[in-house]
Amino acid sequence: MHLEDIGLRQPPFHTSGWPAIFVEYESQQSAFEFLRNIMSDQRGAGVLHGSGLSGKSVLVSQFVRDLPADLPVAVVDGAKSKTPQFLSRILAQFGYAVSLDSVDELLSMLSMLVVQQTRTKQPPVLILQNIDAMYPSSLCALCKLAALTVQNRFALRIILVGNDSSSRVLNSPGMKGIADRLIGAFELGPLTEKETLTYLHAKLRACGSEWPDNIFPVDVCDELHRASSGWPGELDAFALSAIERADSLPIQPKDVDHPGNDQQSVRDEWSVVKELATDQGSPKLMITLNGRTIQEFEFDTEKAVIGRSVLSDIQISGEFASKFHALLFRVRGTIVLADLNSTNGTLVNSRRVSTVELQHDDIISLGAHRIKVLYPSAGVRDKLAGLDTADTASMRGIENVRHRTAGRKPRVADLDRRKA
Repeated sequence: MHLEDIGLRQPPFHTSGWPAIFVEYESQQSAFEFLRNIMSDQRGAGVLHGSGLSGKSVLVSQFVRDLPADLPVAVVDGAKSKTPQFLSRILAQFGYAVSLDSVDELLSMLSMLVVQQTRTKQPPVLILQNIDAMYPSSLCALCKLAALTVQNRFALRIILVGNDSSSRVLNSPGMKGIADRLIGAFELGPLTEKETLTYLHAKLRACGSEWPDNIFPVDVCDELHRASSGWPGELDAFALSAIERADSLPIQPKDVDHPGNDQQSVRDEWSVVKELATDQGSPKLMITLNGRTIQEFEFDTEKAVIGRSVLSDIQISGEFASKFHALLFRVRGTIVLADLNSTNGTLVNSRRVSTVELQHDDIISLGAHRIKVLYPSAGVRDKLAGLDTADTASMRGIENVRHRTAGRKPRVADLDRRKA
């Protein structure tokens, strides 16, 4: 069936991207409390783990959205990330995009920034995904960051996120610096049958259904719980499949697919993280020289370097381009451009910028080269009165992007209590 057939304004169940509504349940609420304890405890480090599709990435994203706007936060995937990439990603998300190849230089710069932030304000936060898939050298760098202190307090809050094998990594002798700081570990659990019904009906209501029982009766909710074992990621996938398979309302238990059928029901956690970050398709960049299109670049990775070097993702051969001129990186459906201290600077819509959030139809200029951003889901920039250029005011860092673009989503904390 189609959405209009069941009276919905938008898809209620998303197998990628941010959910239509954030529905809390008991295990998730306990996880939030655990993460808040990490922020307040003087040790300031903890582990969140769970099986694939347990909802870890969505929970972490919601937690980050609830943090103060002026608190620097880096959410980094550590899976098979070499140490220079690992450290560069942390720096970029703290708002400092630099082109340094030396691990020592990157560590020194990051340490300086973390200590300075802790000395003047609150300690910054590092949320590290896929801790169980990190290289030993990157784990060693993490231990060095974990050891930073200011006036006898740790200078970095650390939240480690991984699968069930995370404890094996953290119990190794080389991780003692991290292990000594941990306030504990929390394992995210599934929804109960009752929570599953609340979860499904809340999403249907949020998307326009006045009578969710007429779509998913209790017996169908129970069947969906059995098929998914109560894990949110799988529950969304099975619910969406049931709607597509049904011929009429109410949906019947026979319409619920089950593991073992031909249809794939399990998707790995990292693919969910990537899709949360790349909302609504990949942007495209059209590169032109003197009005002639010379390259079309599909931006389907986390970051891309623009520059004259052959190692750049987008190579610009003009004399006005530096070896590594600018960095593009993606954060939850937005594109951020950071100039890498280039010799001639970077222009966006004819204005020089250092760091800026890009929008649809923006034009990046490097000498005679132009790079046009094609990304309708990012929105179109409002024009300034009396000017043909867009407002490309520089932002202080990645947190400005996060809090300007996140957009609060409705939250259901306890639907049963609200009904009563």
